[in-house]
Amino acid sequence: MLVERDEEITRLTQLFAGGTGGSGGVGVISGVVASGKTELLNRVADLAVAKGVRLLSAVASASEQEFPYAVLEQLLHGVPPRLLGPELDPRAGLGGPGQAEPGALQAFHRALTELTAAGPLLIVVDDAQYADPQSLECLTYAVRHCRDTALSTIVTYCASTGSAALHELLQQPDVRQVRVGPLSVAGVTRLLTEELGARDAQRHAAAFHAATGGNPLLLRGLLEDRLFLPAHGQEEGDQEDGAADAPVVGEFFHRAVLSWVHRYGDTDHLRTARGIALLGDAGSLPLLSGLVGVEEGVVRQSVAALGEVGLLQDTRFRRDEVRAILLEDLPHEELGLLHRRAARLLHEQGAGPTEVARQLLSHEAAAPDEDWVPRALRDAALLALAEDRAEFAVRCLQLARRHCADERESLIIQATLADALWRVKPLTQVQRLQPLAAPAREGLLPPRHALRVALGLMRIGSLDDAAAAIGQVSSTLAQTPGSELDGELRAIGLALSCAYPDSPELRRFQEAWGSARRPDRAAGTPDGTTAEGPGIAALTALRGVLKDSADDEAVRDAVRDAEQVLDSTRLSEGTAYALRAALRTLIYADRLGTAATWCDRVLVEAARCSTQAWSAGFSAIRGQIALRGGRLTDAVRHGECALEQLPMRGWGVVVGMPVAVLVNAHTAMGDHDAAGELLARPVPEALFRTRFGLHYLYARGMHQLATGRHQAALADLRGCGEKMAAWDLDSPSVLPWRLGIAETWLELGNREEAARLAQEQLDLAHPSLPRTRGSALRVLAATRPVAEQPALLQQSLDLLRRSDSWYGMARAMAQLARAHKQLGDLDKSWLMTRRAWRLADGCGAKELSHSLQRPPGRATTTGAATAPADGEAAAAFAALSDAERRVAALAASGYTNREIAAKLFITVSTVEQHLTRVYRKINISHRQDLPTSLGWDVAHTA
Repeated sequence: MLVERDEEITRLTQLFAGGTGGSGGVGVISGVVASGKTELLNRVADLAVAKGVRLLSAVASASEQEFPYAVLEQLLHGVPPRLLGPELDPRAGLGGPGQAEPGALQAFHRALTELTAAGPLLIVVDDAQYADPQSLECLTYAVRHCRDTALSTIVTYCASTGSAALHELLQQPDVRQVRVGPLSVAGVTRLLTEELGARDAQRHAAAFHAATGGNPLLLRGLLEDRLFLPAHGQEEGDQEDGAADAPVVGEFFHRAVLSWVHRYGDTDHLRTARGIALLGDAGSLPLLSGLVGVEEGVVRQSVAALGEVGLLQDTRFRRDEVRAILLEDLPHEELGLLHRRAARLLHEQGAGPTEVARQLLSHEAAAPDEDWVPRALRDAALLALAEDRAEFAVRCLQLARRHCADERESLIIQATLADALWRVKPLTQVQRLQPLAAPAREGLLPPRHALRVALGLMRIGSLDDAAAAIGQVSSTLAQTPGSELDGELRAIGLALSCAYPDSPELRRFQEAWGSARRPDRAAGTPDGTTAEGPGIAALTALRGVLKDSADDEAVRDAVRDAEQVLDSTRLSEGTAYALRAALRTLIYADRLGTAATWCDRVLVEAARCSTQAWSAGFSAIRGQIALRGGRLTDAVRHGECALEQLPMRGWGVVVGMPVAVLVNAHTAMGDHDAAGELLARPVPEALFRTRFGLHYLYARGMHQLATGRHQAALADLRGCGEKMAAWDLDSPSVLPWRLGIAETWLELGNREEAARLAQEQLDLAHPSLPRTRGSALRVLAATRPVAEQPALLQQSLDLLRRSDSWYGMARAMAQLARAHKQLGDLDKSWLMTRRAWRLADGCGAKELSHSLQRPPGRATTTGAATAPADGEAAAAFAALSDAERRVAALAASGYTNREIAAKLFITVSTVEQHLTRVYRKINISHRQDLPTSLGWDVAHTA
């Protein structure tokens, strides 16, 4: 279907339909390649034939342009042989190169004169820009001498090409010019309506127009693809809402683009199009001109023509598929040379390293063995790493290494590559770092890169090699005081004192650089961070809470500093360690709620990044928060997520953290087989010289205790405590090893030693550590006579509630229930058992939950349900409203006010008001005094 061409058809048919100005003349259809010129010409020719006009037609071809009279021979096929004469006899040959023979000119004129005498005659020539000069001369001669006859001539041509002979034809008097352009959205709608129907045409027209610029050839390709796709099962109804609006590119569109390419042949337009495809856009005409070897003015014309044909929108291709098709059509070797030329031009013109690198990476033959190539690729890699495009950085560095001839530069590239691979392929860390240990130790790497290698070696447990590398850097920098690396050295010293305290080789660097003095906030930046940066601030805070001498004020200062770091720092390659240190500061300071909030925010950031190791590390920290908060199910979920994102052998010595989280959680849940399986997996020997090894030892010791291996438990827990004391990390909130040993002594019957250790833990834990103090009070209560236990356990519960430690509260409540039972207070025992069961069940402590069972209701010693003792009490219960009874029943069963409000869909304030009235009506003062007769109603209420 031909759309939006009615005006053009009318103008051209006037040539042979007796329109204004008389019959006959010349019509010219111009436009860029694939704009619909041929279709319009054929339509006009069909109308002419339908009106009884004799038609002579020819199609010119670039491949026949050098053959004299090639077009004329096609036209003569429609002329009766009797009119040709010897000069136009094809069998005798029409002549050779050069100007047309005078005889041929006159003979062709005579033949046309006789034909027009018999009736109107229309000559049409498609792609006249490719017509041979001799044929064009004959045609021009005939047109010029047949003005008073019924001869009409219509040709199509591309305005940017053509010979002098063609231009002479086009300059005849009264030429009717018709310029064919792309279709409008309305035209596209009409075209689609024929195949898709009015409704779908309206829906898709704008998207089809945007994809093709209204080019008829490309439109038909897209339309054919759409009509063909349902045969492959991709019905429109199967697509998501809105997805159908985006045209799907397939084989027919691909053919349409190739058809456009082959119509142009080897022209400036095609070379320009390929150059744009290679560069991505035509924003820089000088660059594009240099790439394709065409004058800048010609390139400008080609860009305009490509925009007119619908391939370009502004300076970019409308569809990336067009770029791909243009480049795929190039011979492989030619494509490689073009990428190489583009890279060199971009580099010489000072383009960004990423643009240069993309060209070098696009083809295996694009990168020349020239000195600038490795440097450009490394610069691109560093930029990519800063922008979280680690995989691109790895590709750049791998190519840079292959083309680097300088040994020192090659080592720098390898060191940078090791860093980049840690972000995308952490399991390759060991094989990448070990070959760099010797160069770093021998000073063959610049200090900054040697330090990065040293940090990697520390992570995989090669502490001796790391110490040697850091020592070499220290010696180098000692000769240039005031180095820009001073801040980085101090951060490394603090990190060593926090995480790697048991390495004699590294200890001297801890002492030199690892001072835990708080940064000077008076010299801070406007946003409140310190001038020394978030890393030093966070590590200083962490060191502050780890020290066994940390007092209440020191902990509060550390918490404040850690929160400031978290508030002012976004996740990146240079800040990930600072955020981890800040979160661990909050964990060790028992600020679990705050830590959870910040960690969840960082995890959202990490999920948007390409570095899986970051997500794994922060998932492990989130699991540690959940574990200390007694959310055992959550702890397992986060811990397993951490090991899924980064398998155990990829963690190095840091593996102690996620494994400890999982072992502790499984042990508390009673899943001892899962804990044992984790502990059976191999871990680096160097783990036990790090803080991460302390967590592992403690977790293993608690597993030994839970499975009845008391001497093994004592060995692990004592070993943990001895290391913590020796390393000056014995803050009571870091790991409660004293309580673990105390519980082991309780199992072995040594209450005195257990009491001593529990009291020591309590004395060390200052008031700002509620979870730590609450846990110590719980264990201490177990060492005291039963009459003294309720008071201590109630204090423990109050502190554990402040820290929202579910599993800790469940254990304290279970102990309190046993104490009340031993003291004969069955009501309070039932209430505490009920509450303990609910908490244990909710946090995933299956073993504790099973031991408590679910108490169905309280009973008297005779087994009969407790009822109001007398008529007066019965009357008091009868005075309760239904709402008051529901609230009282839930409160008696251990639900908190907030939980009651959620269950009954009322406010906490309403719950409190109901309970106040209940207390008054039944004459009690405290929640625990609620009568047992209310317990029966829980099942109906809950």
